[in-house]
Amino acid sequence: MLTVSHIKKQYQRSVVLNDISFEVPQGVIVGVIGPNGAGKSTLLKIITGFEQSDGGHILFEQKKLATLDDKMALFSYMPEHLDLYPDWYLSDFIDFIKETTQYKNDDLLEKLGLVSVKNKKIAHLSKGYRQRLKLFVALSNSKPIVVLDEPFDGFDPIQLETMLEVIKKEKGNNRSFLISIHQLSDAEKICDYFVLLSEGLVVTQGGIEELRQQFGSENATLEQIFMAALR
Repeated sequence: MLTVSHIKKQYQRSVVLNDISFEVPQGVIVGVIGPNGAGKSTLLKIITGFEQSDGGHILFEQKKLATLDDKMALFSYMPEHLDLYPDWYLSDFIDFIKETTQYKNDDLLEKLGLVSVKNKKIAHLSKGYRQRLKLFVALSNSKPIVVLDEPFDGFDPIQLETMLEVIKKEKGNNRSFLISIHQLSDAEKICDYFVLLSEGLVVTQGGIEELRQQFGSENATLEQIFMAALR
């Protein structure tokens, strides 16, 4: 169980995150949703150790993650903006990942559709293929918690369904996921639990049925719940 406890972040006089708390159980996909500027990316950076908080703690199994090494051993992180050695050939980059990380899964290359482009330079890949490569890096190790910041940009509907199935299979291997997603229809397809941020605050959180009881009818979509919660 990952516990995010009372996280705060402020830049000068601007409060970005204000007392953020929630949990990520084992084998569960938690979606962090919210409007632009809500603090989603900042929160993920703090959780994974790429940015310092101004208060609060991140805990795993009730033990505080006090150092960057603690977090790096636990999290596999895919940031929203990441350039992966554009002048490298994909095959060379994949060999590099195999040699330098806790690589565990050759099947991912085939499942993510990367085999057919392995002889191309990364700079020559489409946005969709670059997103697949970033997802490959995040999933190819054995770390128990995968943190993904906007992983589905650049996918067409057919590619998206493939990516969702890959993540669901990894979830079935008792990996937990924390995913920032702005496409609410995609979030509804993949996430078990939602944390809705707005202006640095947790507006509400819960599973889809719980949120429907709070904000809509039994058939309300996540987008309808989102709009009702932010009114």
